[in-house]
Amino acid sequence: MTSLRRQTTLSNGLTIVTETVDTVRSVALGIWVRAGSRYEPAELAGISHFLEHTVFKGTSSRSTFEIASSLESVGGHLNAFTSKEYTCYHARFLSEYLEEAVDVLSDLLLHPSFPKAEIEREKSVVLDELRDSHDVPEEIAFENFEKSLYPDNSLGRPILGNEETINSFNSEKLDDYLNLHYGPENSIIVAAGYVDHDELVRLISECYDRETNHENKFDAYDPSSFNPGLDVQTKDIQQSHLILGFPIFSVFDERRYDIAVLNSILSGGMSSRLFQNIREAHGVAYQIFSFVNLYRDTGSFGVYLATDPAKREQALNLTIIELNKMVQDPVSAEELEKVKAQYKSGIVMGDESMERRMLRLGRQQIYYGENISLDKFLQKIEQIDVERIHTLARELFHQEMFFTSILEPASAV
Repeated sequence: MTSLRRQTTLSNGLTIVTETVDTVRSVALGIWVRAGSRYEPAELAGISHFLEHTVFKGTSSRSTFEIASSLESVGGHLNAFTSKEYTCYHARFLSEYLEEAVDVLSDLLLHPSFPKAEIEREKSVVLDELRDSHDVPEEIAFENFEKSLYPDNSLGRPILGNEETINSFNSEKLDDYLNLHYGPENSIIVAAGYVDHDELVRLISECYDRETNHENKFDAYDPSSFNPGLDVQTKDIQQSHLILGFPIFSVFDERRYDIAVLNSILSGGMSSRLFQNIREAHGVAYQIFSFVNLYRDTGSFGVYLATDPAKREQALNLTIIELNKMVQDPVSAEELEKVKAQYKSGIVMGDESMERRMLRLGRQQIYYGENISLDKFLQKIEQIDVERIHTLARELFHQEMFFTSILEPASAV
């Protein structure tokens, strides 16, 4: 599979990135905006996500149904998602429908009509989504964990917001937020697949006429606000849900490659340490995994598991033992090479999907302003050795710095 990557920045600051792959006939196109939940003031918590929903509810030239059917009628699809630090509107379609895809995606972000009746209807939908999340113990556990990890910071708030803020949203607030945060210098257009870069630049130049305004700002995280410890919440559930973790470095830190491999050692499949030593050997958790979240100025590492309340302390102790092993005994060269091969294989196979490739390119562009080639990325992983993993484990895994968030059945207290 051969590919050609090109990048153009328009005079208004809008960046367009393409990776042309000549062995496929489809295109994955995304408009990325550097505006997620951490860019919101407390009184507008959840507006990034709500805006992502409501731009699909009509524009000055399209109804809700016309938006929905615009690409579906030619076999494509249209969707969006919101994260803590960005929002992405994306489409997948056959290459001959590039003009239609550009037209509808740009229409969503440039000319949304925010009809009052649709906004009120969508409030009910998003409130249902919020309440659904409050019925999922794993989501509650992560919400409690992030609130404790990032106290008094927008990173610690849920992406969905809360009932009070959601009910307060109206067309004026949505329009103001859109105009303030969706400027071209905060937006990136990424396409992967059978796409002609010059044609995409021409199409975008003709329709994406929003003027530049400013670079989006966010509430910086203060590391001194973190306090290790324990938080226990109760709910009418059957299992105990535990998250053990702590803040780490940002997405710009070169150790991001090392933490990805370390995370795979602990949680990279059925042969990983946490799965084998806690689920298989001791049978104290059906679901267990470690995770890494990296943001612009901080990040987090943690381990999540769900277990019988009677086995909660055993599961927690076994997890700490596994983290301590990473500090006390360097991973063997044989295990490291196996994990690196597994991790690299996942990246390479994922890149065979144009949608996955577009998502990777978009995230890199959002953070680094450039794209790291797949070969360079694989070289970065290959350079990681036993000593680097051991050094990172010694730097991070200090038990006195762990924070433990527990969601417990009310009957267990």
